[in-house]
Amino acid sequence: MCEALQRLTGRSLQGLPLEGFDYESILEQCCEMPVGYVQISVGIAGPLLLKGYEYLESMATTEGCLVASTNRGCKAIFAFGGSTSVLLRYGIIGAPVVRFASTKRAMELKFFLEDPLNFDTLTVVFNK
Repeated sequence: MCEALQRLTGRSLQGLPLEGFDYESILEQCCEMPVGYVQISVGIAGPLLLKGYEYLESMATTEGCLVASTNRGCKAIFAFGGSTSVLLRYGIIGAPVVRFASTKRAMELKFFLEDPLNFDTLTVVFNK
């Protein structure tokens, strides 16, 4: 793969570590067509008050201010008594984003979306 990429782009991936990484751990989750891995900075955000428990979350990023911004969000959530969440499925997907004032309203939409009778309506709305 690396040789083909080098022929295609004219750029070398020499020095990019390929061996010694557990690629099975990211299969169909984090990265498509991995050709190596890099070391990046890790920061800590939190505490995040979620369902009555405090969490400190590690974040690996190259984006400036992302950890600080997340930290401000955690602080705001904490100041207002915390949050709750519902995990329906774990994975990566590209889809429209819909915001709700409560988890209850989000669950109502979930049930609406799962009803096959609503598919035509959803197709019209989300393809606008």
